[in-house]
Amino acid sequence: MSMKTDAQPAVWLGCLSCNNSGHLVGRWFPCDMIEEVTLAEVHGGQEYVYPGCEEVLALDSEYLPRGVSKISQPRAAAWGEIFVDVGSDRWEELLAWYENCSPSLDVNGVPSASEFEEADQGCWDSFREFVESWADDCGVFYQWPEDAVRHFDWDKYERDCRHDFTVVDAPCGGVFVFHNL
Repeated sequence: MSMKTDAQPAVWLGCLSCNNSGHLVGRWFPCDMIEEVTLAEVHGGQEYVYPGCEEVLALDSEYLPRGVSKISQPRAAAWGEIFVDVGSDRWEELLAWYENCSPSLDVNGVPSASEFEEADQGCWDSFREFVESWADDCGVFYQWPEDAVRHFDWDKYERDCRHDFTVVDAPCGGVFVFHNL
């Protein structure tokens, strides 16, 4: 099962000085392009940057994990980097993994793309479908007699496999499966 999404993580980068003065000044920027954003771009032009306008903060976000809000520009850029590394077609999976599997995080609070790659088992119609495919790929029944394979207790095996995997409902149907590392 394949997931395709056009969801690109973005933040609303606002000027803290203007915000503290009662003026809502800022713009939406995609996280993968935010590293080079200047104060002038946040303000809509250099002529609108006033003395004291020095610090910006992402005050809102889209397509970032739950709980990730009011983040710095470098942290938003770090989320942009992992978006580029993982790709838009697997972004929903990464969000599900981050929110459900307690990955290790770097100094910016962003998980490792390589750790995600190792844990991610893909999107499947059901966990049972994954387990059957995984058992076949691993050679679980290699050199078993046909009668033994035919009488194999798939329900029990599926229950046992749940200890090694995290299963998360996918937004568009099916499930994401992650190996517990």
